[in-house]
Formats: sequence, structure tokens, C-alpha cells
Amino acid sequence: MRTLLLLGVVALAADVAAHHGSSEYHVDREITVTGVVQQWRWTNPHTWIYITATDTSTRTVKWSGEGPPLSWAQQRGWSDATLRAGEQVTVVMYPSRREPNAGLVKRIRRMNGEVLVVSRPWLNEQN
Repeated sequence: MRTLLLLGVVALAADVAAHHGSSEYHVDREITVTGVVQQWRWTNPHTWIYITATDTSTRTVKWSGEGPPLSWAQQRGWSDATLRAGEQVTVVMYPSRREPNAGLVKRIRRMNGEVLVVSRPWLNEQN
């Protein structure tokens, strides 16, 4: 019985960690990163974008952005083919509190001008 209870607590803790909302990010500021998509991960519970950018000293910097939940993205017509490796994008993110080159995606602008906006109503702002 104790083992079953312990497994339940561990599972609940993992679920809570996976659905952290925006608490791990500075939602009071934004960063903008332009770079090349290395990977678009179509995973549950959240999508992820990994890009390589060049900083002011022409050093290559790898960035990761937590995208919207998979179910939210699917409802808006996004798919595993929405972004492709090698595509240049500009990503606006709320910076991570823990990782220097990471953030919570607010919007992605493709080079063809299309803007993929991620809505987060709990932040109570316009995207």
C-alpha cells in the first residue's frame, strides 16, 4: 500500500512539474532571438523550438523555446510540419529564470511574414 501511495505522489509531482504555467519565466520582459531552426519538437505536453543564433561577437548560441501545449497547437492547425529545420525565424520569448538561453515562446515570425502567436490568457495581455 505504501509503495502504491508513493508511486501516486511521484506521478502527481511529475505532472505538476510538466504543467508549471509561466512561473519559471520572467513574464514581465521579453527577448527576441533571430536564428535558424535546428529542431521543432512536436511533443506532449508542450512543443519546443530549438534554434541556433549568432550573438554580437559572431559566436553561435543555441536557444530553446517552450512552445504551446500540443492540444492547443493542434486546435489552431499547427502540426509537426509547422516549422522545419533550416528555416530562419525570429522568436519572441519570456526569458527563463534558470536557463540563460531559453524562454517561453510568445510568438514566432517566419521569414515569409507569417506570425505564429501563442496565447496565454493567464498573463492577461495582448500578444
